[in-house]
Parts: sequence; structure tokens; C-alpha cells
Amino acid sequence: MSQKNLSTVATDVIATYGITATNVINSYRFGGERVAGFVDQRFAAAVNRGASALRKDLRSNLIDSQQRVTGYYVKGIHLGTDKAENAVGVAVDLATKGVSLLTENAERIDRAINLNALATLGRAAVPAAELVNKVAERIEEGSSELVRRVSGKDMPAKALATIKLKAATSEATANRKRVTKAATRKVSAIVEEAANETSNAARRAARKIQTTGEQAINAAAETANETSNAARRAASKIKSAGEQAIKAAADTANATSNAARRAARTIKSAGDQVVSAVADTATETSNVARRVASKAKATGKAA
Repeated sequence: MSQKNLSTVATDVIATYGITATNVINSYRFGGERVAGFVDQRFAAAVNRGASALRKDLRSNLIDSQQRVTGYYVKGIHLGTDKAENAVGVAVDLATKGVSLLTENAERIDRAINLNALATLGRAAVPAAELVNKVAERIEEGSSELVRRVSGKDMPAKALATIKLKAATSEATANRKRVTKAATRKVSAIVEEAANETSNAARRAARKIQTTGEQAINAAAETANETSNAARRAASKIKSAGEQAIKAAADTANATSNAARRAARTIKSAGDQVVSAVADTATETSNVARRVASKAKATGKAA
């Protein structure tokens, strides 16, 4: 069997227990109504037995008062059983919806992982689920018999419980959908409001960033202008200092050149003097040498 068949069995079990619970509620309801009717009959019989001691109008008032009391009692029973039936309808609706969602999610996961594990699990679990369903049906049959005995009538208890359960479940489903829809609208409104607030915050942040960027650009432009002005002033100072350095270098070069020329003239003059002295020394030496030679020659001749 497939997972769908398993979910169907589970849904049947939920419906069977819902019918059983409705039968129990009907038993209480019909039993309360029967007790109220029995009390009315016994009270009326007791009043009528004392007819010789009571006036007719008094007997009628007593019986009417008793019937009003039992009427309130029956209304209380109806109110309580109606709420109980609504509670059973809500429980059956939620359980059935839970099984449906569980089946859909399980099948989606099984298709995603492609293991076919749910089919195997379904084949293994369906026999146990069917056994539980049979037990639930037995309990439901017993509750239907209880309704017939308590009510004292041979009524179609299961059909009556099925009708009431279907009505209660339909009402619970409608209420659940209405609540879900209202909650969805509320959540959507909250999300939309949060999105609008986020968008407004983003726009405010963008405006602040734009303003900050413009301020930064203006500050950078002013800094650049100031830097440019400072650079021009520095360039002017450097140019002026360069011109002064060039002029000083030229003056130094001219002074050096003049000193070199003076030194050259001094060296030339000193050289001329040295050359003249050397020439005089050589001439003197030559004269001395000639005189020595003449004396030597004369001595040689004398000898």
C-alpha cells in the first residue's frame, strides 16, 4: 500500500474516534433529557396524588415551576453538549489537517531524496493502522449501543453522530480558515509596515550618506584648493631661492675666476722670476766653469 492509503486509514481512525466521542456526548444529552422528563413525570404524579389537599391552580403552578426548572436544566445540558461537540469537531479538524500536512511534507521529502522510504514504511504500518481502526470501530459500535439504551429509543445513533460530527467539523474548518486568513492579513500588514519602515530608514540613511558625501567632497575640494595654493607659494619660494642660489653661484664662480686669474698671474710672475734666476745661475755657473777651465789649462801648460 502507499502512503496515501496509510493517511486514509489514519483519517478513518480519527473520524471513528470523533463519532465515538459524539456518541458519548449524545448519551449524556439524551440521558439528561430522559432524567428531566422522568423527574417531571414523578413530580406531576406526586402533586396530582395530593389533589384533595391542593387547589387546582396551585397544582398547576407547582407543575409549571418544576417544568421550568427542568427546562433550565435541559438547556444547560444542551449548552454543555453543544460546546463539547464543537470541541470534538475542532479536534477532528486539526487532527485531519495535521495528517494531511504530514503526508504532503513526507511525500515531498521522499521525492526530493528519491529513496521511496515512505512506500516501504506505509506497507509496514498499514496493517497496524487497520487493526487500530478495527478496535476504534468496535468502541464506536459500543458507544452507539449506549446511546440507544440511554435514550430508550431505537435510533440510528451512528448516523446521528456522523451528521453532528460533520457539522461541527465543517464549522471548525470554517473558523480555522477564517482565523488563519485574519492572522495572515495581520502578519502581512505587520510585514508591510516593517518593510515600509525599513524603506524609510534606508532612504534616511541614503540622504545622510549623500549629505556626508557632499560634505566630504566639499572638504576635499577646499583641501585641494588650499594645497594647490600652498604648493604655488612653495613653488614661488623655491623659485626665488633657486634664483638666489644661481646668482650666488654665479657670483662665486666670477669671484673664483678672478682669483684664479690673479693666482695665474702670480704664478706666472713667480715662474718668470724663477726662470730668470735659473738663467742667471746657469750663466754664472758657466762663467765659473770657464774660469776654472782656463786656470786648469794654464796650470797644465806651466807644468
